[in-house]
Amino acid sequence: MTRAAAPACTEAGLPDPARMTGETMARVAKALGHPARIRILQQLDRCIPSVAGQIMDDSGLAQSTVSEHLRILREADVLFARKDGPRTWYCVRRSVLHAFARALEDLALEPVLRHHPG
Repeated sequence: MTRAAAPACTEAGLPDPARMTGETMARVAKALGHPARIRILQQLDRCIPSVAGQIMDDSGLAQSTVSEHLRILREADVLFARKDGPRTWYCVRRSVLHAFARALEDLALEPVLRHHPG
């Protein structure tokens, strides 16, 4: 029996990320605010889609804990999922992380630079 190939870990076909409002930034920041969720994102950084079982094995966390962290990351749009029969593959939504980083950088800029760019 041959093993099916993992789906591509690309954002093609996904809607554009939401505009980074204060509420959106807070949701992403909350999702990133737990060390286990950061470790999950680091695991997924390889650009290889992973199923929850692989994430569990790599992290050493219980299935229910991984499921809860994945739910929080998905609700913040930091992860997206692709269904493949009974499996769900998870991938990092890099466009959202980039938008969050830009919005955070804008907050860190001096007010003069923010209102009068170079």
